[in-house]
Amino acid sequence: MRKRKERAYTLVELLIVIATLTLIAAIATPSLTKTDDAPLERAATEVGSALRFAHSEAVRTGEPHGVYASQSSERIRIYRLPVSTPIYDVRDPLTKQLYDFDFSIDPTGINVSSVYLKFEGLSDSKNYIGFSAGAGTPKYNDSGTIRMLETGYIRLSYRGAEKTVYISPMTGRVTVQ
Repeated sequence: MRKRKERAYTLVELLIVIATLTLIAAIATPSLTKTDDAPLERAATEVGSALRFAHSEAVRTGEPHGVYASQSSERIRIYRLPVSTPIYDVRDPLTKQLYDFDFSIDPTGINVSSVYLKFEGLSDSKNYIGFSAGAGTPKYNDSGTIRMLETGYIRLSYRGAEKTVYISPMTGRVTVQ
């Protein structure tokens, strides 16, 4: 009786198979675990751009500009303040659309999860922040008393992910994180 010759896999063949499976797993894992937060990224970038525009317009035109942001109404609007009453007619210079983000009717499901605009000497957060004419300093007009910003941010959320738009107290610089 003749003995059959048994064939085994070599170490090199096993390493190639393991390396291939590892590569496939590394490529597939991020797509399985990552949520698609592109709408959140886009919304936070647009809100940040709108705040930067309000700041730069206050500096450029010498007319105060500001932002109304409300968690309860899910809305963020840019205004100008030539007199004592805000005028909500500020438009994006490229698209000519009003800077008015109404997330309560936004079909993507983005929410204004928090608005925190805290000013010197005030115990509660406000829904308005203004940028002073010429300097662009972030402030709040409290019945004629100018209050400087201590902490300012607007947080957006989408499917458990969050992005925060920060406003620097001294300079009015806007960053998105």
